[in-house]
This record gives sequence, C-alpha cells and structure tokens, in this order.
Amino acid sequence: MSQELITRIEQMLHEEKWTRTAIGAYTVSLIKELDVLLAQIIQEGIQNEVKELSDAHLVEAKNSIIALYLSGMISLERQMLDDTHLVKLVSLFAQNIKWPLVEHISLQILVYGENKFALRSLIDCYKNEGNEEKLHEAEERLIKVDIEEADIVFALAQRYEKEKNLEKAVDYYKKGIHRFIHKKNFNRIREIWLKLIEFCPEETDYFTQVESKVAKLLGAEKACQLLEDLYPLFVQNKKWDEAIAAQLKINEYEPKSPQVRREIIACLKQKHAATPKTEEYLRLSNLGDSWKNVVDALEDFKKQMAYEKGNFVFHKAWGVGRIREVKEQEYIIDFESRRNQSMGQKMAVEALTSLTRDDIRVIIATTKREDLAKRIKSEAEIDWALKTIIKSFGNKADMKMIKAILVPKVLEEREWTTWSTKARNRIKESPEFTLNPDRQDEFMVRTQPISKEEKIYNKFRAEKDFFKRYDILEEFLEHGNRESDYFGELFASFANYLKGTKVNEEVIASYLIIQKYSKAFPFINPGHSRTFLEYFQQIEELEPLFRNLASPKLKTAFLQQIKLHVPGWDLLFVKLFPLSLSIHIIDDLIAADKTESVQKLFEELMERHKDHKEAFFHAAKMTLDGKIPFTTRLTQEKILITLVHDLDLSFRDISNKKDVTESKRINKTILAALFKDGILEQYLRVAPEDSVRRLFSLVQDVRDLNPNLKVEVRNIVSARFPHLVAASEPQPTAVSSRKGLLATLKMFNSKKKELQNILDVEVPKNAKEIGVAMAMGDLKENAEYHAAKDHQTFLSAAVGTLNKEIDSATVIEKADVDPSKVGFGTVVTLGTNPDGKTEVYTILGPWESDPVHNVISYLSPFGDKLLGAKVGEVLKFTINERKCDYTVKSIAVADF
Repeated sequence: MSQELITRIEQMLHEEKWTRTAIGAYTVSLIKELDVLLAQIIQEGIQNEVKELSDAHLVEAKNSIIALYLSGMISLERQMLDDTHLVKLVSLFAQNIKWPLVEHISLQILVYGENKFALRSLIDCYKNEGNEEKLHEAEERLIKVDIEEADIVFALAQRYEKEKNLEKAVDYYKKGIHRFIHKKNFNRIREIWLKLIEFCPEETDYFTQVESKVAKLLGAEKACQLLEDLYPLFVQNKKWDEAIAAQLKINEYEPKSPQVRREIIACLKQKHAATPKTEEYLRLSNLGDSWKNVVDALEDFKKQMAYEKGNFVFHKAWGVGRIREVKEQEYIIDFESRRNQSMGQKMAVEALTSLTRDDIRVIIATTKREDLAKRIKSEAEIDWALKTIIKSFGNKADMKMIKAILVPKVLEEREWTTWSTKARNRIKESPEFTLNPDRQDEFMVRTQPISKEEKIYNKFRAEKDFFKRYDILEEFLEHGNRESDYFGELFASFANYLKGTKVNEEVIASYLIIQKYSKAFPFINPGHSRTFLEYFQQIEELEPLFRNLASPKLKTAFLQQIKLHVPGWDLLFVKLFPLSLSIHIIDDLIAADKTESVQKLFEELMERHKDHKEAFFHAAKMTLDGKIPFTTRLTQEKILITLVHDLDLSFRDISNKKDVTESKRINKTILAALFKDGILEQYLRVAPEDSVRRLFSLVQDVRDLNPNLKVEVRNIVSARFPHLVAASEPQPTAVSSRKGLLATLKMFNSKKKELQNILDVEVPKNAKEIGVAMAMGDLKENAEYHAAKDHQTFLSAAVGTLNKEIDSATVIEKADVDPSKVGFGTVVTLGTNPDGKTEVYTILGPWESDPVHNVISYLSPFGDKLLGAKVGEVLKFTINERKCDYTVKSIAVADF
C-alpha cells in the first residue's frame, strides 16, 4: 500500500508538470482530494518519504500546487515549524483571487494549531467577501496569538465601545496601549490613554505601570504628557495624594518646572483647607522656592503638619512618641523609652518621622501585646497585618523588614517561622499583593486587584537570574493565561538573546526554550532562521557552557539536539557524561552500538576516580548492574576496591572540612550502595580468597567507617575464610594488649570536645533547621527538609560512634610505653631489605592515625604486622599484594 501511494503521488506530480495545470483551474474539491491523500499518507506512516519526494519535485517545479501542499501540510503535522511552502501556496491563490481556496487551506492549517499567517489570510479573505461575522471571529483569534498586532485590537476596542460593551472595550484598549507602546506610536497611545481615563479612572496602579513603561521606551517627555492628562482627573475627584504623586513624577522628568511647585501647593491648600496654619507651614517648608528640592520641601511640610498635639512621631533611638504639647519653637513628646522629651522645632524636623494612627508602629505602641499577637496570628487577619505593615513603609517592604517590626515586640521567634510561611503564601496567592518589579524580595499592596498573569510577570521582571526566569516562564504556562500579552513579553525576552553575537549558555538555553515552546505554540515562533548546528559551531568551550546550563531539563534538551544535529555526537556524549551523569547518554551510546566507547570512558573514570568520584560511582553502578560488560581493566573487584577508596577519601574530606556538602553526599551514596544495597556482601560471598583478603583489608582501614559495618564485613569474611580474620587481629603484646581502644590523652580530650560540640551546638542547630524547613510545607518536595533530616541521621550516627569509642577508650601515657618492643606509643625505624633504605613510623591509635605523615594505627594491617617486633628482628609479610621485607633498626618512645 505504501509503495502504491508513493507511485500514485509521483504520477500526480508528473501529470501536473506536463499538463501545466493553471492555478485558476484548481478548486476546493481538488484540494480536498489531496486532504484524503494526506490522511492515507499519515496512516501508512510515509510522511518523510512523501515530503522528500515533494521537496525534490519543487526544485524543478517551484509552483507545484500538489508538492507545495503535501510538503507544507506534512511539515505542520511533524511540527517542523517551517511553513514556507504553505505561505507560498496561499499567497499564489490570494494573488489570483481564489478566496475559497485561501479559506480552505487556511482552515486546514489551523487544524494543527493557531497560526498567524493562516488567520491573516482568513481576514483578507473575509474582507474581500464582505463576511463581517467571520471577519470579526478571525480578528479575535489573531490578536490572541499575534502580540504585535495593535491596529486590529484598537479597531475591536472601538467596536465594543460603540456597542456599549465598556468592559470588553476597556480590556481591548488596555491590550492595545501596551502594543502601541512597543511600536512607539505615541499618538495612538495618547488616544487610548484618554479613553482609559474616561472609562476606568480609579485604576491608579494601572496608569502608573503604563506611564512608567512609556518613560522607559519612549522617553520622559512623552510620559509627562500622559501625566498632565491624568492630573486633572485627580483634581476633579479631589484625590489630592494621587494628584501630588503625579506632579512629583512630572518633577522627576522635568525637575526645573515651576508649574509643578504651583500645582503641588494648590493641592496642599485644598487638602488641608481646614487647617489654619497651612499657609505658614508652606512658607516654612520653602516649597515655593526654586532653590529647595521639591521632595525635601514637601517632606518638611508634611512634618510641620504632622507635629500637632496628639499626633504620633518616630525617632530611631527612642521609638514611637506622641506629641503632648506644642510651644512656640518647641515640642514636648512622650516616647516609648523617654517621657516628657523636649525637642526644638529644627531638631524635630530633622530627627523625627511623622506617623499616622494606622501605622503598624503606632498600633504596636498603643495595643496590648497579647491582643495584637492574637489578631496578627489569626488566619482572617493575615491580609490586614501585611497591608498595614507594607503601607507603613511607603508601600514597599520585604520579609526582613516585616520580621524586624513583629519580632519580638508582637511575635516570639518560634512563632515567626509558621506565621511568615503563611504570610508568604498569602502574598503569592492574593491579588491584593504584588512583587516590586524592580526588587524581587520587596512586596507592595495594590489599590486594584492584580491578575495572576501580571503577578507572575512582575516576578519575572524583578528576577535577574536567567535560569530562574525560565522557571518563572514555566510557572506562567502552568498557572497563567497563555493568550495574555504578558506571555508574549516573557517569551520575547528569551528571543532577544538570540540577537547576540557570542554564543554562551544563555543563548543556547534561549534557542532550546524557543524551539520547545514554538512547537507547542507555533504562533509565538519568532522566526529565527539559524539552526542548532550553526549555534553549536560557535561555542568556544563546550564543557563550561554545559556545566552552566543550570536547568536539568535544558541539559537534556541540549544533549538531544547534539545527537540529532552534530556529527560525532557520540564522542561529545563521552566528554559530557562526567558533567551530566545522565543514564540517557549511556542508553543512547549503547543503542548506537558504542558500548566500547562507554567501557573506555568508565575505565578512564576509574583511573581518575579521585577527581570524578560521583561520575565514577554512576559508571560503577551501571557496570555492576549489568548495563555495561566488564573488561580486563574494569573488573568487579577493581570497581569495588575503587569505591572503598572513594568512601575513605570522602570520610577524610568531611573530617578536613573539604567540600563538606559534596563529600557527605558522595559518602552517603557509596555507603548505601556498598552496604545497604548489599553490593559488597554479594561479592564477598562468592569472590576468591585473594580478592576477599584485599577488600577486607581495605574496609578495615577506612578510619571513620561505622564499627558495626566493619563487624558485618568481618563476620561475612569469617564465615568463608576464618584464617583471614584471625590474621588481621593485633597480637596481644605490652600496652597494646589492654582492653578497649588505645588513645593519647590529647586525642581523648579532643574526641570528648567533639562529642560535646555535636550535642550542644550541631544537634540544636539541626533541630532548628528541620523546624524551619517543615514550616515551608510540602515535605515531599522540600529539599531543605530532606537535607536537614539526612544531616540529623549523620549526627545521630556520629554521636553513637563517639560515645562507644570514648566509653571503651584507654588513655596511654609515656610512662606506660615499653620501648623494647614495637607497640602503641613507639617510634620504629625500619630498614628495607635488601637495599637498606630507612623508613620511620610512629605507632599510635586509629584516632591519631595519619598515614601521610607515617603515623600508623596499631589496629591497621601494617601496624598489626609490626606489633611486638624487637630491634634486629627481620619482618616479612604481604599487604594488599605488596610484599614487605624489613629489619627493625631501632625503637623509641614517641613524643605524644
């Protein structure tokens, strides 16, 4: 059937070419026949073959209707984002005034998702046909997917206004004004601005946002014109604070304008018409004098007005105060910490801040603590508390500031964690709060409820980190309206990165983001023409770029693109595996018959395991699980020996406070694999004696390994080879025969101090961390909680081990040491046979052991072989496949 279809298509293309079918001869019914043919092509799964055939035919017959249609529709069906053939086809029919064909093909395109070109073609079609109903429907659809289209939005807004549908008209005018701002069409911006002032004068937050955007993109002069249009509305409605704020904003743009001062003074006179001293305070503030800064003068006026008897003020050192008495040039104020305080007028203006009665600082000072705490902790009053605090500080406050106000005056420290979590959730969920677009940690109260889309958009604007912005984009897609203009703006911010000349991780990530979402939403495709390979070839350093791709999803997408488009991708996968640790890399290499490359990679990782502990662990796990075959260099024994070495190294790194977090994670991972998952036990139960001996010796030498785990290994080995365990036991000689762990007084005290620090400092700190993490909610996905719990487990194990060792320890002093034999507390000088080289070792306990400086534990296999030896004695033994031949030259008491 498949071959028959391809043969039939070949014949159709051949006939079309030789008969030279004119465009005018095509009808909708002929295109519908091609639709039936397409359905059969898709059913047979031969889209690629047919597309290749059509594209090849178009090389010779550029205007082949059949080839253009089949190739274009298959591209759509396969989400290839290339609609050039369909654009050409529809344009040909439009030029020849074949509107029924334009309509049919455009509707077929739209079956696969919204498409700007198809919708515009429908609009042209319906305009020519005079079909008003379908025209408006197409226009409504277009403006949802084409965020740059402004004229149609404006026309629709006018239409709804004419129909008296003001709610929809305002919605479209708002949409239109933002689009005209991006087009920098100020005439249209101002026309819509005046409409919005007329229809929704109460939306102060919205006007502020628009004005700010105009100032940023079109300049201060244009923003001033808008504010001058808005100002009379505030005056008319006697909204004096908003009117003054508008004038202050104009002053920012035109600081030398005398009109600003005159208007502010006029507003203040109207606002405080009932206050007898208004004129005097205006004079004292110098607000009408050009030499004084307007903002400073206005602040002085506010203070003068506020310093009336009974009003509240704030002093940094003395707290909240209430003016008891006002004299000629003096104020008598009762502060929280200082009563009956006298302050001169000049000092008061400089040192005090006026407070309103609804300021949180006044409320705290005038309300019983238990009553206010009860109200603030009430679920129903969280919004009130947040609004009150935020508004008390100029409508901008962060959590640090909120905590400083409430703790400890209202809430206890232990209560803050729970309350702040609830507060954060309310700020996130409530439409009455928003983030300051200029500061991601600062919150604001809205005069009008904010939409979820605008809230996420503000969060996006405030965030500066590229990859956190990507997370916010995904949050928008999950919770916001994708038809919102905000989505287009978020998406466009990533598209802008592709305009740069240097290809870094942000450019690559932007390409991947755009490619991903252009497939899901073809209408937002910005039309970038460069391919992934072209971007890839401009990468200067691959490994640092890959490491800096902070999103695991984007790393995976990057690898997929490399596999699809970059020749020699398998070599690149081998290079990137230590940075990615993705099992998908190995799966892809195996599927491509590159198992030998994987084996070679794993062998190299084993050789360089100290620098690639985590990468080697993943390689080891895959090999031990049977995913990758063993080799002569990559044997089961060598893998396990290397893992034990890495376990010991991670313990040492933790002890030396080197990359502690990373070392603990590696340590936990290897411990779980070797002991919890039973990898080591399974091997020890079947391995030959020599392999068991080597592994047993290594495990016993891991200094900080839980003694219980060592006992488990000892028991497993003892069951098969009891003589290996017996040989590892230290000989009972001299001091070393004493019961318990032998230690110096210095190390004994150090271990006691370490234990006390864990109990008194680390454990309480960890308990606090767990409490804070639990208060964040959603324990299942709470990384901080799981990390704190893991640390709790680690601390508990450490306390258990230290208690056991300290309880069993025996302190040895110099007087206890017998220098006639090698034992605890001795320094032994050995001569190697036959070359006579000298090696000096100090024999102490496992606590003091430091092999790098030749300090050896008497419990170690090497120390065990030396115990009891006397001067002149020849010692021959083998440890870890190393043959040793020594003569004891001297023994002395160590300095400890």
